[in-house]
Amino acid sequence: MTQAISTSFRPRCPTCDMVVEPERAGNNVPFCSNRCRLIDLGRWLNEEHTLTCQADQDDQTEEASGQVQLPPGWHDA
Repeated sequence: MTQAISTSFRPRCPTCDMVVEPERAGNNVPFCSNRCRLIDLGRWLNEEHTLTCQADQDDQTEEASGQVQLPPGWHDA
């Protein structure tokens, strides 16, 4: 069953916090404009935004031993 999107729902731009009007934003949704979209991209590229992750135990043992395990079929020249 398909539900119609509510026209009263107006998301906020993650960059400038203005209300986004999907009709005017076009392909830039969830951003209100191309400018805000590019500002957000610049923040990611400058590493102002980051995603955290935990290192696997395999990565920690490779660092401790000082040797990197190559995948099967790889040969160091």
